[in-house]
Amino acid sequence: MAPGPEFRVARVLLIVCAVPVAGQVLAADSQVATQDEIVVVANKQARSVRDVAANVTVIDRATLDAQLAVSTADLFRYTPGVDVEDDGTRFGGEGINIRGIGGNRVAILVDGVPLADQFKVGTFSNATRDFLNAGLTQRAEILHGPASALYGSSAIGGVLAVATPDPADIAADNSAGADLQLMHQGADNSVHGVVALNRNDHGLLLALSHRDGNEEPSAAVPDVLDTRDFQRRTILAKYVFDSARSGTWRLNAITQDAAVDSDLRSFLGTGRYRSTTALRGDDHYRMRLVSAAWEFGDSAGWLDDGVLRTYMQAARTRQRTLDERGNAGRPVSIDRYFEFEQTIRGIELNLHRALTVGRSEHRVGAGMEFRLRYSEEFRDGRETGLMDGVSSNVILGEVFPLRDFPRSETQEFGAFIEDSIDFGKVTVIAGVRIDHYELGPQDDPMYAQSYPFAEPVSVTESDLSPKLALTYHHGERTDLYLQYTEGFRAPPYEDANIGLEVPFFNYRAVPNPDLKSEHSQGFELGFRWTGERLRLHGAAFRTKYTDFIESRVRIGTDLESGRVLFQARNLASAVIEGVEAGWQWQLTGALRDVVIDGSVYRARGENRDNHQPLESVGPATAVLGIGWQSADGTRMVRLQGVAAESWDQRDETTAVVFKPPGYAVVDLYLSQALGQHLTLRASVKNLGNKTWWNWSGVRGLGEDDVLVPHLAQPGRTVSFGIHMNW
Repeated sequence: MAPGPEFRVARVLLIVCAVPVAGQVLAADSQVATQDEIVVVANKQARSVRDVAANVTVIDRATLDAQLAVSTADLFRYTPGVDVEDDGTRFGGEGINIRGIGGNRVAILVDGVPLADQFKVGTFSNATRDFLNAGLTQRAEILHGPASALYGSSAIGGVLAVATPDPADIAADNSAGADLQLMHQGADNSVHGVVALNRNDHGLLLALSHRDGNEEPSAAVPDVLDTRDFQRRTILAKYVFDSARSGTWRLNAITQDAAVDSDLRSFLGTGRYRSTTALRGDDHYRMRLVSAAWEFGDSAGWLDDGVLRTYMQAARTRQRTLDERGNAGRPVSIDRYFEFEQTIRGIELNLHRALTVGRSEHRVGAGMEFRLRYSEEFRDGRETGLMDGVSSNVILGEVFPLRDFPRSETQEFGAFIEDSIDFGKVTVIAGVRIDHYELGPQDDPMYAQSYPFAEPVSVTESDLSPKLALTYHHGERTDLYLQYTEGFRAPPYEDANIGLEVPFFNYRAVPNPDLKSEHSQGFELGFRWTGERLRLHGAAFRTKYTDFIESRVRIGTDLESGRVLFQARNLASAVIEGVEAGWQWQLTGALRDVVIDGSVYRARGENRDNHQPLESVGPATAVLGIGWQSADGTRMVRLQGVAAESWDQRDETTAVVFKPPGYAVVDLYLSQALGQHLTLRASVKNLGNKTWWNWSGVRGLGEDDVLVPHLAQPGRTVSFGIHMNW
């Protein structure tokens, strides 16, 4: 797995930063920084990152403000190894990819509540997971790598934990406060407003975020052909009661509604769309989240701290597609409709206790959770002749309405225990989680009528996910860690019971009663070095996945009907391995207000069945930033660069695919505070007006696909923002 020559750009960035860093190590003061970064996601308890045996990335509110972040893509623009999976010009962001694993294999939590799954079928139906709101994100923590030992089946690829603001983040004790941001980013306008009241032990917060705009222009084409107009409104209400006697109580409610109108013209008249003269989308997304949490504890008693949380999250996607085929032998207008709904209800209890046993100090964590998930989907359609007006509910042989899987209920129960045993310089962390998973298809006449050949299957799985880690503190600066962790993912409803038949193309997808759970075994070796003005971290990881589920694998031909059969199948194994590193260096002397930081990521994935690269693992990436802030904190200037190698490691066994070339882009950020309550910010992204592609947005496209130039990222764009708080 030696780096290819195309990785030279990223390697040069690393060397450029490493040389001055090495010199600074020799000149640094002996005093160690007194404040450690505190993270929660790695142990479900607030701990110093120096005690964590994993790579955790933290993105705070100040960083998001400085970068004028308005979208999910903005959240992770400068986090190598974390990508937003994208689906072209209509649906946009689908979900999060961490170290080459994405989709529903990554747990996404908002205030501890899991978000709905993604479900996609065909070209015109895609229920995404893009329910995050950058404007109402107070803090985001990313746990890189498998985390089933704490978070269960949904976290075999990692965890993204997002926290929304508390009243105390906006208003000081016994006061009221407000925070208002107005931002314009290219074709995107955003307004985020938060008001809070904090009186005695009671805090109340109300927040509104509104975002609207249209498509981002591609740097590779002079004219925009695919238009996309969108609106998104998010409302957050939170009540916090903080009592010294009974702990902290939180009531939280989030409602989000989004609408997207798209007109897709770039590929009309080509390929499968050669007879299509118009293709328009009308998409609506809705999310409702309600949670109640009690944070309690008594350091003088049997328990240090704990949290009891109950929640409900409901998401609905409705998508309508108008497909006019004016150049067909019989001109028709096809109206398609897709709806996906998922409701998640759950309860979770986590407890923590520190105690001394002999000469060792123990920090014990234990918890359990129960989650009930109800999923339902259906598609409808109508084909109408443009000349004769004759209408039919049969399209390409499919008879509408229909479902692609039966209405399903999933029950998940998990319990874990973890013990961090401190022997002085060495800490051993051992943990295990047991999960029980039950998938039950419901009685569904629509599914049975659509696919009489399909027999829905129930799935019952139980599994253990152990974890063993070691941290070693060498002096007051250097920390080493080694971690081994196992994970699993139960067969999801959409793979176990897929039903799909398109007679026009002569194929059929059928359920798989023998589908097994995915498993992972991962190793990670890392280090951290912490000084007063310099911090370094690095990690090497290798994760092997067995029984990896691949959706819709061709398995043969049905002898009775002659249909080509597809089914979800388990791969023998897949491996992802790579390295990550990052640094932050504050200069001294006349340059003491200057900070240089950066990070690099390189990974490679292999399908052990056919020895081909995994398409979910992107190219090596490096980030380098240099920033200056005035001594009084009122002015800031920052240059941020991102470089990636060309994405050449691809699976081309079935087709010649587009390989995005390497790139290096530089962004500029400026801010000026005008008094205590007003800050002006501006940015220029892609200063050099380069043409480049986000690898996840062009996966699966051929090198001659007409969509490729339209999916290039924007050229030079200017953004500005006004931030007021009082």
